[in-house]
Amino acid sequence: MKTKIFIDGHEGTTGLKIHERLSLRDDIELISIAEELRKDPEEIRKCMAAADIAFLCLPDAAAREAVALAEGCDVRLIDTSTAHRTEPGWIYGFPELSVQQTAQIAGSARVGNPGCHASGVIAIVQPLVHAGCMPADYPVSAVSITGYSGGGKKMIRQYEEDKGSELYSPRQYGLSQKHKHLKEIVTICGLTQLPIFSPVVDDYYSGMEVMIPVFTKLLKGCPSAEAIWQILADHYEGCPLVHVLPFGEDKGGFVGADAMSGFDDMEIMVAGNDERVVITSLFDNLGKGASGAAIQNMNIMLGLDSGTGLSLSK
Repeated sequence: MKTKIFIDGHEGTTGLKIHERLSLRDDIELISIAEELRKDPEEIRKCMAAADIAFLCLPDAAAREAVALAEGCDVRLIDTSTAHRTEPGWIYGFPELSVQQTAQIAGSARVGNPGCHASGVIAIVQPLVHAGCMPADYPVSAVSITGYSGGGKKMIRQYEEDKGSELYSPRQYGLSQKHKHLKEIVTICGLTQLPIFSPVVDDYYSGMEVMIPVFTKLLKGCPSAEAIWQILADHYEGCPLVHVLPFGEDKGGFVGADAMSGFDDMEIMVAGNDERVVITSLFDNLGKGASGAAIQNMNIMLGLDSGTGLSLSK
């Protein structure tokens, strides 16, 4: 029997990508909604009631309204907005946090899909805090470079149509230090203070590079660069979608932010020396940073191999 899936908000970038991927699978039946009824509450409720799992690919307020419409239905929800990522009763959808996290996702009816920038930061910081290497009050600083597809349809149009042949230089944003991903970063990593977070959008379609510099003298025991690498390598051992590159790997000294574009897994690289280390996560903002992660969570909830239907680099 096919699993019935409803995508509320399939016209947006994330929803569209999920729809494209799932439409190729013979184990999935997509529940469609007429274009003129896609915002009709009663029609949405009917689709929810008919589905086994529903993806909410909506702005925060609309996602909350959709959750209310799902009340009384047996449907399990995966919300890709920021509305429920740290809310009680919702499980954070980054299974690589721990074996227990994967098990919680598998049994949950409510999963909050991680933010793209947040995934890159959390993938680095959470294992170090959990291992006792990075103090909870460490002054975390992160720079994240993303392709313009992360800005949704409006930004994609701006880069691909409105500008003509003009090239944009990289553009920093979030200057107020109030980026919407900060809450989940602090909560999931167990930090006691907000990081300095500097996102940058660049003139390429997809791919993300998150860089976190670390002073080893501020970490417990002043670990070497290799010791930091070992903590991350041990944490992600056996994880099919997160790969820690061999110690010393630096991709020839030039690391492209689009290196993982088109893939749904993530690479983590540790470089530097025993005083100053830069840890980098590389992934696709539309893959492990959005629709790929959502489908990974769906697979886990259905008891399938987590990589089913995904494009993996390894």
